[in-house]
Amino acid sequence: MIKFNFQIVDGVYWSTKIGQEKPKDTQHYFYQPRPADVEMTAYVLLTYMIRDDTDKALPLVRWLTSQRNAYGGFSSTQDTVMALQALATYAAKVYSPQLNVSIMIMNGADKQNFEVTTDNAMVLQSYQLTNLDEGLELNARGNGIVLAQLQYSYHRTTMRDDLPFYCTKEVRELHSGNRLQLDLCCNYTKLDSRSNMAVAEVDALSGFRFDGDQLDNLMDISDLQRAELDKEDTRMNLYFNPIGSTPVCLSLYSDMVYQISEQKPAQVVLFDYYDPEQQVKTTYTAKQTRSLQDACPECWPAVEANEKSAGILSVRAEASSIISGTKLHVIILFALLISIVRP
Repeated sequence: MIKFNFQIVDGVYWSTKIGQEKPKDTQHYFYQPRPADVEMTAYVLLTYMIRDDTDKALPLVRWLTSQRNAYGGFSSTQDTVMALQALATYAAKVYSPQLNVSIMIMNGADKQNFEVTTDNAMVLQSYQLTNLDEGLELNARGNGIVLAQLQYSYHRTTMRDDLPFYCTKEVRELHSGNRLQLDLCCNYTKLDSRSNMAVAEVDALSGFRFDGDQLDNLMDISDLQRAELDKEDTRMNLYFNPIGSTPVCLSLYSDMVYQISEQKPAQVVLFDYYDPEQQVKTTYTAKQTRSLQDACPECWPAVEANEKSAGILSVRAEASSIISGTKLHVIILFALLISIVRP
């Protein structure tokens, strides 16, 4: 694999792709760097640390820290582990017991001062910007290394790009709708090419749980490396290594554990593990939806109204419902406003 070295303003990173590609918006609510770039840059940083070359390492540190999300991590588990290990190794190398840094933040007419010493070095200090339309200036004086991170978010119109994956789905209702069969077929859209390891996150419909007994049968499917259940069996994670232009098809079964009225669609997300921006999202739903009366008929008492009167009628009814195998007694107070139009 050919790797390229790129130098940007105050930063250096390694990538398998030539040039800085414009991030593709595929319904992400925040930008995610390519995990492969983060992981490769982390390995190079560790190499510099073995050679005690902190001068060449600094631009890599600046780039890695600029790629972190607001929670301190990166796009995936693997690149997060490698990047944090590399950054921690660098921090240990450049650590100085003489830490005394004064920082002044100027945001328009507002000023905020921070003092970072050995006594509070492990304490997170933050400041919320008030003048969003003004520039931001940060000045630091003293001895030591301090990390300052600016966190912001904004909204913009979603761009329409070619999707890297294509999925078709069909839902079959079994046993009067108490069991669902989701037939899912997905393929990589680039001809004569294959993705990296791909991950599909399939959510069950509300009130349903996936059948864990089928996991062993799924492993017989070509290109499927791993299948696991998550979130109390309401999500199935499928790992493919990799997906090509030929569709990979499988059937997922879920069973009803309690009835839900006005059921909303469930989501299926398929993405490239090493490049999460390469993803596709789709939804599925049951063919028949249940109203409140269908989901819990005993919770909907009949009300007889006197046609000669109008006003507010309160009905007190006791009902029972089976939820996750537990019988709950529910006291429901109905307040019905009945209007009678006399001829």
